[in-house]
This record gives sequence, C-alpha cells and structure tokens, in this order.
Amino acid sequence: MQEYRFTAEGLVDTLTPGETTSVSGSLKAFSPEAAKKTIERSVRSRGYEPTGRITVTPK
Repeated sequence: MQEYRFTAEGLVDTLTPGETTSVSGSLKAFSPEAAKKTIERSVRSRGYEPTGRITVTPK
C-alpha cells in the first residue's frame, strides 16, 4: 500500500445546517481512487457530506 496525503474541502455538517469545514491528513491505500472512497466514507460517518473537492496526492 502507498501513503497518500489528502485535502477535503467543502464538507457540509449534516447535524448543524449551514456549517462547512475542510480537513487534511494522510492515509495508506492501494490507489488514489481507493483513498478517495475511504475519505468520503469516513467524513460521512462523522456527519459530514462532501460537496467540495477531495484532492489525493502521493506522499
């Protein structure tokens, strides 16, 4: 697995309407597409809906 850096922008808080945020970090995945899907699933499980851009780059 490769390590990737990511930035997710425009995350809408589904529990507090009108609130948006962004996050960044790193994770290991088999491909950039797999990393993006993992990020989407993770932010949704925390009550956010990804409406902006998710950027994934090799670390």
